[in-house]
Amino acid sequence: MRSLIIDDDEMGKMMLATLLEEFGPCDLAANGEEGLILFDRAAADNTPYDLICLDIVMPVMDGTETLRQLRERDQQQGQRTKVFMISACNSPQDIEDAFFEGDCDDYIVKPFRRDAVTKMLTRFNLI
Repeated sequence: MRSLIIDDDEMGKMMLATLLEEFGPCDLAANGEEGLILFDRAAADNTPYDLICLDIVMPVMDGTETLRQLRERDQQQGQRTKVFMISACNSPQDIEDAFFEGDCDDYIVKPFRRDAVTKMLTRFNLI
């Protein structure tokens, strides 16, 4: 499984990367613009990401806009990349917005629990 974490929270990003690296290479980006550059580079190299973990609140380009652009690229490439949104917010409205407006596949609440993330990866046949 090849993954990309797009998050401005260095500590959270490193903790999640440590978990995901057990299952394959994991790249890191600090904001949506950096993440889209890595996404495009991976597609051009014919090594697309299997999973993107995307924070909602970030500087430069937030997760909602990044996800919108990722889904546009997915449509152009004829694929659908699994995207788990990441947020410290777990209000029903935040979760609803991520799924229904953002078209994400799942939602990770910070601080994440290792067993919960592993279950999500299994449920989506990523591991």
